[in-house]
Order: sequence, then structure tokens, then C-alpha cells
Amino acid sequence: MTKRGILLMLYFFTSVYIGFGQAGTEDEKVFSVESLKADLKYLKNKLENNHPGLYLYSSKEVIDKTFDSLESSLAKPLTGRAFYKHISIISSVIKDGHTIILPASAMSVADGDTSTFLPYHLLIIDGRLYADMVFTNDRSIPEGAEITSINNLAAADVIKELTDRQVRDGNNLTYPTWILSNYFRQYFSFIYGHPSDFSIGYSIKEIHGNATIKALPKDSIYYYRQQKYPGKVFSKLPGEGLKLEMDPGNRYALLTIKDFHDDVLKKEYRQHFNREIASFFEQIINSGTRNLILDLRNNQGGDIENGVYLLAYLLDKPFSVVNEYFNIAHGEMKHCNGPSLGKHNPKTENFKGNLYVLINGGSFSNSGIVASCLRANKRAVFVGEETGGNPDVLTGFSNDINLPNTKIYVEVPTKQFVMTSKVNNQARGLMPDHLVAPSIEDILSGNDKVLHYTIDLINKTEQSAK
Repeated sequence: MTKRGILLMLYFFTSVYIGFGQAGTEDEKVFSVESLKADLKYLKNKLENNHPGLYLYSSKEVIDKTFDSLESSLAKPLTGRAFYKHISIISSVIKDGHTIILPASAMSVADGDTSTFLPYHLLIIDGRLYADMVFTNDRSIPEGAEITSINNLAAADVIKELTDRQVRDGNNLTYPTWILSNYFRQYFSFIYGHPSDFSIGYSIKEIHGNATIKALPKDSIYYYRQQKYPGKVFSKLPGEGLKLEMDPGNRYALLTIKDFHDDVLKKEYRQHFNREIASFFEQIINSGTRNLILDLRNNQGGDIENGVYLLAYLLDKPFSVVNEYFNIAHGEMKHCNGPSLGKHNPKTENFKGNLYVLINGGSFSNSGIVASCLRANKRAVFVGEETGGNPDVLTGFSNDINLPNTKIYVEVPTKQFVMTSKVNNQARGLMPDHLVAPSIEDILSGNDKVLHYTIDLINKTEQSAK
């Protein structure tokens, strides 16, 4: 889905290290109760009149009661940050992955901003918080340490506070976990602000300790990140969005697709989807390899037409990706048009071997649609973790709005996609056939546990076939 709001979100996530919203604007400004209530009513009106998935996971009664509670508890003026914390809880009530709420500062870039942040990259694994990268010269807390508290708040409570305010499709939690594992310090600042230092409780190898870590501005964090982790790629490099690697022994081919957005592929990766994919499959088919690994991990989606083009090389009979579209028209849910409806024909020269698809919580939106089609056609073995995107029904084509007073940014979807049927909807992502999740040790050592498991699976299958 190529709406401007989704690309804005991608821009925010990729540029936030270098430029970040300026503290002291709407986030710190105090707003009257009347202004806050007006913004809340404006948001509810926009959702009711445009969002076709508003009542998919929570009834109208529950949604109304949530907004009534939010309004009645507005008893005193709040800063923009406090109001964001107050209303963003609706993300876990609406449960729609494309209904994005961000504070006003997140969508503005200020080169002169002096805000400071926690100088760590933190991951959530099995509900616990770990440091996998350290962006400071202070070595008090090493990579691999479990973070047990931040500024006297238990890590479990911080995780819950942030997770409750994250988007997700239905009851899925791999997507909010994936978001926080990639952008923890940004979302921490949205709720808790920008303290000058952090009191961190930690544990490593059964040793428990506490350290006070000085907060750093974004440019310092960026400097240490580049200096200390030169082997890790933090930006989109030309030629890396779509990548094919052939096993020297021709046991398998590995096709990695990091993004389905044409705009991102062209501007950031300097690649054209159809041209690259056609070339890749010519190589794969000519090689005679019997196994293809398709890596859709961390792929946030994009143009649905690109997903259809990929699927045409993977399926050998006509297929559909979206069965129905709905929108809100004159206050009612109605069928509407949308991209790539109907049946699609496979390519004459398609891959007929074994297909293994790698997935995780970052496999969202169009990645979920592609996975859904492959699962419906019983075409692939899925390895990894539950997808962030729902394989049965989701929303898209969002309109971006700013609340009139606080300027809080919100994406409101305008179309509902039904890939299989609403009856099939389990309010979860697509589940893997083989659940494989990396540990903190795997991540620190650079061990791609999911890929290695898949290669072992291929080897075992090949051996049993002999």
C-alpha cells in the first residue's frame, strides 16, 4: 500500500537517528481541557466516518466507551506529550496495524534539536529487555545485558506501557514487539520525555547491578553507532533492497525482499522491482536448483502489484490475492474497488521447486498478503515467527491527519482488504510451520538462526528423498 502516510512513517523511522522532532514545541506546550476534548472528538469523528475496520476487533460499544472514558478523565490541562500518552492507548483497543498515532514532534525534523536519548539499542525477547548495541563510551552495561529497570521503573512495566500504545492487527503481539525492538528509545521518549541521564538496573551472567548512564543527543549516538558497529548496515544501500544469493553447491537460492514500496526501492535502493525479480527468477530457474528460500523478514509491505508480480513466479495456476475491498460510504460499509482484484495468471516460466518463506513480526501489510496467498495455495513452508500482518483481513490506503490543536499525527485507513474471508479471521498473524526465534546470543554473534534452521531443513529433506 503506497499511501503517503505509510511512506511518512518509514521516513520517520529511518531518519529519526539523524533528525528528530524538536522538543519544546507541541509536545511540551500545555493545552486547555477544552482544546484536548476538541481534538479527541475530532479524532473519533474521523475514525467513525472513514475507518472500515474500526469495529473489526472491538465492538462499537467498546470503542464508544473507550472514547467516553478518555474524555471524562481529561480533568486538567496537559502537555502534548501527556495527551499523546493519554489517547494512544486506543491503539490496543482498535487493534489495527495501519491506524498509526505519533506525537507532533515525530513528524518534524529539527537539525538544531538538542534532545537527549538513551544511548542503547534495546531488544524485547520473550518479554524481557536486552541491550544488543551500546552507543556510548561508558562501558558500565555491556552488550547482552538484560535491562531490568529504567529510572526506577521495572522493565516489564515499561514494556507494557509502550506495548499498550502500539499498533497491531488483532491480538498479534509480534508486530508491536518488532517496532519497539527497532525503535525503543524513540518510543520511550514519546512517553517518558528526555531525561539528562538514566538510572539503569541490569543483569548479566547472574551479576546484578545499577549504573547511571548519561543521555546523549542524536548526533553523538549516530557517531558512536558508526564507530563501534562498522560491520552493521543502518541505512538503505543501493542494490540491497532486492537481493539474490546462490548457494555454491546449488542446494538452494536465497531471495531477500526488504521492501515492496516502489518509491523506496527506486529512491533508496536504486532498484526496479519487476526488472530485478524477472532477472532473479531467470537465474534461479536456469540454475536448476530445487529449493528457494524467500526472506520476507522485516519487510513492512508496499505496492500490492509487486506482490502479485512475485507470486506469478511462485505459483503455477491462477490465483487471487484480495477477494474483496470495503470502505465507508454514507455511514455504511460497502464494497468498493481496489488494486489487483480478481484472478492473476502465473508466469509461463515459474519456479516449481520447494519454497521456504522466512517470516517474523516485521513481516507486515503486503508481506502478510503475499504470505497469505502462498499459504492458501499450500505452496510454501514457513519458518520463523508469527507475521505482524494479518493474513485474512487488514486495512490500508490511509489518510494522514493532524489533530487541530495538539498537531498529533494520525493515519486513518480508508479501505479494508479481505484476502481470505472475515470468517477465517483469527485476529493473529500467519503462524509459521516451524517456530524459530533468535536468542540474544544469536543476535550478538550474528548467527542467523532462522536461515540456518531452514538450510538444515532443506538438507534433511534432500537426504530423505535419496
